[in-house]
Amino acid sequence: MADIIGVVVEYNPFHNGHLHHLEKAREKVPGAYILGVMSGNWTQRGEPALVNKWARAKAALKSGADVILELPVVFAIQSAEGFARGAIKTLEATGIVNYLCFGSEAGEMEPLQQMAEYLEEEPARFKEELQQALKKGLSYPAALQYSLSVVSKVDPSVSFSSQALEMISNPNNILAVEYLKALKKISSDIIPFTVRRKGAGFHDLRATGKIASATGIRHAISENEFDLVRKTVPEPSFNLLVQEMEAGRGPVFAEHFAGMILSLLRRSPAESIARLPEVIEGMEFRLKKAAASTTISSLVNKLKTRRYTRTRLQRILLYLLLSIDKDNLTYFNHAGPHYLRVLGFSKRGMNLLHAIKTNGLLPIVTRPAPFLKTPLTPPGAKKMIGYDLLATDLYVMGYPSWEQRAGAEDFRQPVIKSQ
Repeated sequence: MADIIGVVVEYNPFHNGHLHHLEKAREKVPGAYILGVMSGNWTQRGEPALVNKWARAKAALKSGADVILELPVVFAIQSAEGFARGAIKTLEATGIVNYLCFGSEAGEMEPLQQMAEYLEEEPARFKEELQQALKKGLSYPAALQYSLSVVSKVDPSVSFSSQALEMISNPNNILAVEYLKALKKISSDIIPFTVRRKGAGFHDLRATGKIASATGIRHAISENEFDLVRKTVPEPSFNLLVQEMEAGRGPVFAEHFAGMILSLLRRSPAESIARLPEVIEGMEFRLKKAAASTTISSLVNKLKTRRYTRTRLQRILLYLLLSIDKDNLTYFNHAGPHYLRVLGFSKRGMNLLHAIKTNGLLPIVTRPAPFLKTPLTPPGAKKMIGYDLLATDLYVMGYPSWEQRAGAEDFRQPVIKSQ
């Protein structure tokens, strides 16, 4: 069988930068299949996806991917380490992926590998410096960069180039390092390589040029600047975005869930909020006080600090919405993924599904109902997929059209089959 490249994605939405990534991946490994592990209806930034997971999977399949698997929501909404760990274990569990291709600002493997190897070891002096930096209120990326800089100055055995220290603060580089750490942790034979990100920066708010950031494109959609959007996404992706919006299933934004989240914050006791992942040092009391806010934006703005970044706060609010506590996350991170949920595949991708069936380490799920009903499915797997189902049931409440908000969409929506 041909080589198989794994990619870890969100496609929120699928844009020209993602198309560039897939094209470059196939240039490196000609004739390879591409298997994507994609976040479902909620993303790693703690936000709802612009349109649902099936529409985004279809856009990817029409633009060159062969199979799209869903990353369970319990991994998809974690910080970089948990997100990467869940995604890499999913790729490994297919039993067929032999390459991993990821985008990065660094664009070359050596500094990323060097950083991953050092961080995987977690020397005592580095851990001490990192904890001190976090206690001072620095965000994780800033604390990481600062700690590595300090250690490289005082420890002659550690030598990071200025390029390596500079690149570690960029979001895609941080994720890249976490992918490499995760591969090493499970002694995977998957061979990683990177493609340099092209065009706008990760956080650029303005969509300009043919390759814009996903953040910029989402902002353009929120401002109804569809002429800009059309320039920055492939035609199939644009058509699917328009189709979803005309059907009343998008765009979906965080503010659509303000009523639910604020209600939960106001009714939840502080001790319950304290059990949410990423809540530390009395933050539960600040969250309770800020629950008097009227919007998600005003709530986050009241709470935001250098340490409690916007994305971290959004993830905490999402943990609250989905009733995921620290004990749940500890279990799932230890157990890893329990299944391979297929969102869609191309005609060519059918070959991959047959190969996974033969070589995979986990059951393939195309329909959740049989998976839930069989006595062979362990309780942990049922609990994990239960969160995926809940995530969709709550996500559809953000659809602009009331008629589209019916529950149990995971049971009605068939696997996407793309030509």
